[in-house]
Amino acid sequence: MRELICKKLAMTTEELRFFVQNESWIFAKTYAQKAPHEYIVRNKINGSDEDFMAMVDYIQENGITMYFWNHPNKHIFLDGYQYWVMRENEEDPSTIINRCNLNEYKLSITWKGSGN
Repeated sequence: MRELICKKLAMTTEELRFFVQNESWIFAKTYAQKAPHEYIVRNKINGSDEDFMAMVDYIQENGITMYFWNHPNKHIFLDGYQYWVMRENEEDPSTIINRCNLNEYKLSITWKGSGN
């Protein structure tokens, strides 16, 4: 018999807001001077694992690719914060969701060149 895997349907913006507002975000002390941000860790959250992974999926499916120290990652923007996921691969159980307050950053676009 095949095992059925249930996956939550895509989160709405209101569900995303509710989830992030009800989590206990941890300030990343290691990056306080060069890239201040907060994070939550899977399996150490207030909400459900299903909601955590639904947000991870939302970011990966709807985010735009941005680079941090030449490392590409998907990012979304919501209510003055930028969110992104850190993990080794899609099966990584220690997934982390990061966020930074956009009031503390200056975003810019840099041309990558023609590749020639």
